[in-house]
Amino acid sequence: MGLRILKITLVALLALVLGYIAAVVIGVAAFEIFDVPQRDGGAGMVLMFVIGPPVAILCAVIAGVWYGIASGRRAAAAGVAAVPAGGASQGTGSRLLPVIGAAVAGWLAGTVLQWVMQSRPYGTIIVALAVSMAPWLGAIVLAGGTWWLTRPRTAAGPR
Repeated sequence: MGLRILKITLVALLALVLGYIAAVVIGVAAFEIFDVPQRDGGAGMVLMFVIGPPVAILCAVIAGVWYGIASGRRAAAAGVAAVPAGGASQGTGSRLLPVIGAAVAGWLAGTVLQWVMQSRPYGTIIVALAVSMAPWLGAIVLAGGTWWLTRPRTAAGPR
């Protein structure tokens, strides 16, 4: 169940990014076709900050619900068990690539947080420590969570 939720989340995240990009590209094309007046970039800002985010969120919700329904039907139709036939479980090799990807994503997210917060004063030493350790914390937390979500399970489920 955890791996399915992770996949649904990743599909929704991909749809969020692609939906935002599509909204901006289609909006810029529409602004050029309909000759929308640009006053100090106001139309572009409306497109980027008012129109783009709701379209992206709508795309993410639709894609997440669609993938959740489609993956549930596929698993039910195939009669998929959590443990492959013969009782053999997955090795750590198949889990390693998603864990490495999650660690890299966590590191990048922490680095972006540092970049955003670089010129701001910190109220407490705890906030400064959290921001300075953000890449490490992001990499460790996301890699650990991915390792846990992709763990082999028995057919009866966790007890």
